[in-house]
Amino acid sequence: MMGRTHLALGAVAGVHLAAATPRLGLPIMAAALIGAILPDVDTPYSKLGRRLWPLSRIILMTFGHRGGTHSAVFLILATAAMWIVSPPVGLAFGAGIATHLAADAVSFGHGTRFTARGAGVPLLWPLSERKAGLRLVKVNGPLENLVILPWVTLYAVQLGWRLV
Repeated sequence: MMGRTHLALGAVAGVHLAAATPRLGLPIMAAALIGAILPDVDTPYSKLGRRLWPLSRIILMTFGHRGGTHSAVFLILATAAMWIVSPPVGLAFGAGIATHLAADAVSFGHGTRFTARGAGVPLLWPLSERKAGLRLVKVNGPLENLVILPWVTLYAVQLGWRLV
């Protein structure tokens, strides 16, 4: 999925969790949004990767796109690290990462960024690099851009509006 779709999915997770702990609403939303785009730090073509390109290139050369940063190990370690700072914020951070992994598990792309790694995510990495997922949504395709992104965005706004 594209960064904008990951952000919309992260916003849905963030709004749900912010409703449970309103006094931490802003940090929870920020954590969910950052978590939603963090796994794509493994490619210098992503929103986050362009801003952290030296780190992004190193991660890409070491693990490839949709490698270790798209695994359950990464989800657990990143969530645990943030949980130490604040459990509600850590939960939101993990939820954002989880939305990213779920979205990438059902999406596929074409071109040089996808040929080596393909569709799905390596949930059991480093034990196995086998991908888990289904080829349901083409990255930046009509289903993502005309159906998923608008509806998820509207849902996030509608949920957020209730919090205001």
